[in-house]
Amino acid sequence: MASLRDTVKEYQEELRDGIAWVAFWKEGHSWNAEHFHLEVDGTLDPFDRSRLEEIKTADPAAVILNGYYCGQLGEDVSLDELTAGVRYHYENSRNDIDGFIGAHDDRLPPEVIDEARAAAHAAGLPFSEKPYRDGEEFDPYVFDGSMSIEDYELMHRMIEQERSEQMAEPILSGYLSNLGKYTEGRPAGEWVTFPTTAEHLKEVFDRIGIDFKHYEEWHFTEFQSTIPGLTEHLSEYSHPDELNYLGKLLEMQFDDDREKFIAAIEYGDHTDSLQDIINLAQNLDCYWGYPSVHNEEEYGHYLVDELEEPELPEEAKKYFMYEEYGRDASINDGGMFTEQGYIYNNRNTFTEWYDGRDVPEEYRITPQPPQPERPAPSKVEMDAAAPGVKTVQATEQPQEPRPVIPIVLTSEKPAEKLKEITDRLEQGIAELFDSERYKEYLRVMSKFHNYSFNNTLLIAMQKPDASLVAGFSAWKNNFERNVMKGQKGIKIIAPSPYKIKQEMQKIDPHTQKPVIGKDGKPVTEEKEVTIPAYKVVSVFDVSQTEGKELPDIAVDELTGDVDRYKDFFAALEKTSPVPIAFENIEGGSHGYYHLEDKRIAINEGMSELQTLKTAIHEIAHAKLHDIDLNAPKDEQQPHVDRRTREVEAESVAYTVCQHYGLDTSDYSFGYVAGWSSGRELSELKSSLETIRSAAAEIINSIDENLAELQKAQDKEQTAGQEQPTREGQEAAPEKPDPEAAAPGKSGAQEKAGAAPKEAFTPETIYRVRRNPYSDSRENSYLLQAYVTQENGRAKMGDVLYTGTPEKCRELMGQLKSGELTEGDVKQLYAKAQETAQTAGQDKDTFSIYQIKGGDETRDFRFEPYDRLQAAGNVVDRANYELVYSAPLAPETSLEDIYTCFNIDHPKDFKGHSLSVSDVVVLHQDGQDAAHFVDSVGFREVPEFLQEQKQLTPDDLETGETVKTPRGTFHVTAMSREQIEAAGYGFHHQSDDGKYLIMGNGTRAFAVAAEQAQRDNPLKTAEQTTEQNGNMIDGIINNTPTVDELEAKVKAGEQISLVDLANAVKADKERGKGAKPEKKPSIRAQLRADKEKAQKKNAKQKSQDLERS
Repeated sequence: MASLRDTVKEYQEELRDGIAWVAFWKEGHSWNAEHFHLEVDGTLDPFDRSRLEEIKTADPAAVILNGYYCGQLGEDVSLDELTAGVRYHYENSRNDIDGFIGAHDDRLPPEVIDEARAAAHAAGLPFSEKPYRDGEEFDPYVFDGSMSIEDYELMHRMIEQERSEQMAEPILSGYLSNLGKYTEGRPAGEWVTFPTTAEHLKEVFDRIGIDFKHYEEWHFTEFQSTIPGLTEHLSEYSHPDELNYLGKLLEMQFDDDREKFIAAIEYGDHTDSLQDIINLAQNLDCYWGYPSVHNEEEYGHYLVDELEEPELPEEAKKYFMYEEYGRDASINDGGMFTEQGYIYNNRNTFTEWYDGRDVPEEYRITPQPPQPERPAPSKVEMDAAAPGVKTVQATEQPQEPRPVIPIVLTSEKPAEKLKEITDRLEQGIAELFDSERYKEYLRVMSKFHNYSFNNTLLIAMQKPDASLVAGFSAWKNNFERNVMKGQKGIKIIAPSPYKIKQEMQKIDPHTQKPVIGKDGKPVTEEKEVTIPAYKVVSVFDVSQTEGKELPDIAVDELTGDVDRYKDFFAALEKTSPVPIAFENIEGGSHGYYHLEDKRIAINEGMSELQTLKTAIHEIAHAKLHDIDLNAPKDEQQPHVDRRTREVEAESVAYTVCQHYGLDTSDYSFGYVAGWSSGRELSELKSSLETIRSAAAEIINSIDENLAELQKAQDKEQTAGQEQPTREGQEAAPEKPDPEAAAPGKSGAQEKAGAAPKEAFTPETIYRVRRNPYSDSRENSYLLQAYVTQENGRAKMGDVLYTGTPEKCRELMGQLKSGELTEGDVKQLYAKAQETAQTAGQDKDTFSIYQIKGGDETRDFRFEPYDRLQAAGNVVDRANYELVYSAPLAPETSLEDIYTCFNIDHPKDFKGHSLSVSDVVVLHQDGQDAAHFVDSVGFREVPEFLQEQKQLTPDDLETGETVKTPRGTFHVTAMSREQIEAAGYGFHHQSDDGKYLIMGNGTRAFAVAAEQAQRDNPLKTAEQTTEQNGNMIDGIINNTPTVDELEAKVKAGEQISLVDLANAVKADKERGKGAKPEKKPSIRAQLRADKEKAQKKNAKQKSQDLERS
């Protein structure tokens, strides 16, 4: 239970100084208090009014007090006197809540509201009291009591009628034409209005002859839309499903959204494709639009008069350059003036609701071609098993691709889709450990070993026979192939990072410590941070596409040939982290990994295939399950149990063998079901990820080692072909010596009677493909060599050139014609890189620097050079940011730059108009010169280009000393702010109050105190200001007043906006311009009546409050 004295004690400063109104009320025997502030125009905020009404309901005797306006609450009274004063007001009902609300309520009187209601009803319009009561717009979809039920129903009937009229107008129409008949010279087409239905589009297809037998292709020859500019972004091959999707989104738009959408189309930052426009229609909250603003001057007025950015006194507005201010603001916004008003991107996150692949089911309307009938599975099995017919091995004929078993996601939002597919992954893991499904998963992993575990499992769940996947656009743009109609996407998880701006501590590049500001707190700066995120995307297997043939760059399958076996085993030996040796192992074991000797042993005399499998299995053990025997005993325990170690090693071996086409039919994983039983999901996932990463590491290492071996063999073969051969030499190839066979090869397995082979000559082919590692057009494509192999496949060779697609294709043509060699192309690339690095180093340029935003640089912004010097400041590059840089044209002067960046800004310039305190750096003839924009002309500031030394108190010692009871201290000319910035804090003050002793824990200095007395420095400063006419710092006093500048204008003289701003600031500090009346915002159509009513009643209400 709080006493009145304790409650008053908590709010005594607000009461004494009159800096807030404090409400006091009782609940039971306990006293309560809460403070409130009035708006600049003396009115109550609606929220505060509501809260006061709640307090009034809790205690009808509640009062609200302010020491400046209410008696017995002056600033010199004690706490007990203050408590007695509050009790007096409470017990005598002085300054009650009702009177306070009545005096400061900006709502219109009931008679004015009744008059407006009658006028609205006479015009047949609904009426809401909310704009008159609260000054706020009402929400037409929330019934809050501000309208009668009849008015609310009338409003919704009118909204519905307006929507019906709007929907009756065709938003988007396209002339759909039969492409086959069009090319035959017999055009057949029909207009289709979107959105439409699948039934209607099927009828149109039938009428124009698209039957998917004789004619199956269509296109749009023309578009019409009520939305200006929309049809310019649609192409003849736009898909009906996407057009229907867009049409439905547009149909659901209200007038405000429609106007903003039209303006956003003209703005054009998300209109490159139909996919972009569909997403744009769903991201209109990323734009701010002002329908009433159509030019720079109107925008300036809107910012100053409506938003009060900046807040100017009325006398300053007469001289304010609204057009220039609006132009600067629009440049900073990156905005555009359109017929629908002013619009700009507010940098909210632009969400990609549609990825350009899977149109949501509810918008799909395009008829699908009939699927060919397939025989029943039972009939196929019967035919295959018919007696007397020799069946063909399944491996000898290409199998028909299996259809995708799609993961159907029901969510719409990307985050929810990601959650849904993650849940399905966990379910997939639980179902994985059945022998055949596990092998199927490992087969997928062998082809997609560099994919993440999650995506490998997702591909295995949806299309286990997939071999090469890519996105819809990647197939089209990079491989010149198209996804076949009707194919379903394989959903995987893809990175989708986004950037946000974040306030972070500024770090000194030299000390790597936070920069401390004048207030002793770390300086912050806004930085762009990349946030990792993921989304669900669709990819398609090569079997789902058609088009240009792909270069065959698949893995060479091992066929058991001795030469290839030697190469592969040699690559394995290089891949192994420990030596591999052969020995006679008793007991039937194929091999083992020796922990102490750190070596792999393989049983002698096994087949080539079994030797390779065993080697891979033991390499997996060596990589995954090695133990450091020199480590402490407690660290020598295996990380996983023996069964897990065997599952991981065998799975890695199967995956690697499957990748290289080795026979894996003898592998069986029946035991994985028992192994996985009872294990936690996290443990299973950990093992699966271990298997994937180990297999990927081994495969990548083998590939690199095989490539090196192949290169060495090619070199030897080329050298051998250059030697002359003897004519008529027909000697048969030497029979391989069994003793010289590769390790592990048994004599019984030698191949007899091998026919001599003709010498194979590798051929180099060239391909231009997209560069996956660059987003810039200058390096968007690669020119790559491929070397043909004896088995008819091609192996990826060197990247010869990186550049634009045009340049890469030009060089490929010159390579094919023999004009250039690979060495020539590589030299051209090296030279191009050199040129790119040195380009611009010797060019003349200019750069514009402007003061950074934030409180720590406020004292430097728009200050002329002499004032900076008078305040002890320098033009420090650390306070600036680079806002623009461009080539410097010959004969361009500083004045030309100033004129250009005040009159005719370049479109890519994002700073404010060139102003006092900005710096222009000219780079000419290899030299830099910095020029400060002063109040008159420019001033060269070489210090801008120099590293600024941090001032220390020693640098500015005056030679004087100050003695205090705690010691003798040297005086420094630093200000308190400067010495605090140097790391010193307040320690104590001299007896006469003239000096502050500042210390850093080891040293201390005296600085002049800015105040004249010790007891109350703030109060002394206020009194000094009042007594000497604002002559505290000797600077503000010299600034002309607004009246003086106005007199200059009337006399025909010109004044600058900077001088006017300084005069306004100075007048405020002199007390002349304190508390300028805030101009209220425009209030719909009854603004004038409302203001008039307020002015009429305000004076009377104030008098009533004082009397109460």
